[in-house]
Amino acid sequence: MNTYYVSLVRGLCGYYVKFIAPNSNLVRQYCATYFGRLWCSVYEPPKMDELRTKYFVGIVNEDRPIELEEGASYE
Repeated sequence: MNTYYVSLVRGLCGYYVKFIAPNSNLVRQYCATYFGRLWCSVYEPPKMDELRTKYFVGIVNEDRPIELEEGASYE
């Protein structure tokens, strides 16, 4: 399982949602289904570390990431 961060948009810019998932495509499927147009991109931890040095970064669920399972369908 890997860690991913999803950036939020509109009035939520600068905030991210943390996921634990087998791959980024599963995270994208989940977000397309449940977040609609409130999300933008999926990042891995090295990129988040880079963003934290330049910008405000708020992780809304740092201690309780959304966990996705292999083989699950979120369409």
